[in-house]
Amino acid sequence: MGKNLYTPIHGLVDPAAYGTAPDANPVAAQALEIIFSILEDPSPGLAEVQLRLRRCMTAHPGRPEQALLAHLLDTSRRVNANDGNGCPGL
Repeated sequence: MGKNLYTPIHGLVDPAAYGTAPDANPVAAQALEIIFSILEDPSPGLAEVQLRLRRCMTAHPGRPEQALLAHLLDTSRRVNANDGNGCPGL
């Protein structure tokens, strides 16, 4: 994994809470890669998505796979609530 686990995530999550243990857990390591790719995307339309993802990370410290799952479930719920046409404002 090319990302430094201690990279600041805009002050909302303590990256140290994720430690280095994900290297021993391939699913957690993959989840972190996905999370970091979303958070590092500079697209202005992703600001709300990134904020929700950071909230999921805060709710699941040290469990990137659970944070990503919670984020995906929330995103799915939002899309389905809008008849599958995406979330307004995203």
